[in-house]
Amino acid sequence: MTIDDDGPRRTRMDPEARRGQIMRVAARLFEERPYSEVSISDIATEANIARGLLHHYFGSKRELYLEIVRMSVQTPLVDTPPEALGTAETWATAVDSFLSAIERNPTRWVNSVKVGGAETDDEVAAILDETREIIADQTLLAIGLGTRADEPVVRALLRAWGGFVQELTVEWVGRGRIDRDRARRAMLATLPLLVEQVLPLLDDD
Repeated sequence: MTIDDDGPRRTRMDPEARRGQIMRVAARLFEERPYSEVSISDIATEANIARGLLHHYFGSKRELYLEIVRMSVQTPLVDTPPEALGTAETWATAVDSFLSAIERNPTRWVNSVKVGGAETDDEVAAILDETREIIADQTLLAIGLGTRADEPVVRALLRAWGGFVQELTVEWVGRGRIDRDRARRAMLATLPLLVEQVLPLLDDD
């Protein structure tokens, strides 16, 4: 299930489809208005469902919002065949997949990364921290360093690079101070630089 698949409203839906519909509607409302100005009733009305059904699926507006944040920022890079891991072509494909996913929902990505629409708190911070871990894992696999994923120094370096990527993409789709091609080139250039030149300096002798 994704939250950017559009489809016609139907009176009856299976549970997975209904969850997706509710999340699409809520995500759009959170993009259009501040978090505090979107009510459960607003979401239920737009989704053409009873408030009780929304509570059944998500419990509360807060839980629904956190789920949208999680799905928005945890965009997979790409599914890579094991035999292709570590190649320059694989890394370029992964970057293109990542940027294309952001491009499909730029406002949602910016709001999620910058925690737009809700107060910064421990729950949202935990989601963003989890996201950096996921980006680190996916990146290590794509560049062929999956076997070193548990090394603290490697994870620290990749998490720092993941923070750079998040801010870089906000500069692209949020502020317009860099275009997609330059963002892509920056991602393609900086990670090999870190892996080939910086990481060896940090490895134990």
